[in-house]
Amino acid sequence: MEKDDFMKKYGAVMRKVWGEDGEAFMAKLKASPEAVLKGEGLDPGSAKVNIITETEEGTLDDQVKLWNDGLKSGQIDLYIPEAKPEITDDSDLSDADLAEVAGGGDCCCTCTPCCSCC
Repeated sequence: MEKDDFMKKYGAVMRKVWGEDGEAFMAKLKASPEAVLKGEGLDPGSAKVNIITETEEGTLDDQVKLWNDGLKSGQIDLYIPEAKPEITDDSDLSDADLAEVAGGGDCCCTCTPCCSCC
């Protein structure tokens, strides 16, 4: 999957996790990740998806690689932090905010394997 397409769909999933009904959405995501992600446009095919809520240092490119490698291997590790990052408010993340959150940058939001905090 191309980075831009992945970022859009991955971001939509994270916004739902951090949204008004986030706890319910996260519960569904943990219970049936493949079906929920497919419904959000991130089709894992026949791969098993592991939802990981702990964060690690990395970049959005790392998560895209994990997704694409997992599609081939049959095992996808997808980082979905339950905690809403500090840079957001009650509105949706803009594409720029999502790139900042998912790709590291100057914030300390620990949102994906991707947060490379300074």
